[in-house]
Amino acid sequence: MNPALAFMPKFFVISGTILVISGVAQVLVRQHKPSETARDRWLNAAVIRASVFVPVGILGVLLGLGVIPLPHWGR
Repeated sequence: MNPALAFMPKFFVISGTILVISGVAQVLVRQHKPSETARDRWLNAAVIRASVFVPVGILGVLLGLGVIPLPHWGR
């Protein structure tokens, strides 16, 4: 087996975990304005990025753990 292919599941687990942690941290650590409304709280760049990072990270972890099979093109 190709050594690069053997490392692929580990790569997905590590990178997916990093994405989930960074997405959650963006929401928890960001600065809040004193006069921030609920709309401003949910429609800012940190929350929008986190709403992409967390699902993609979870998908990567599931791929790396083998819950979702990796596609095999060209066979």
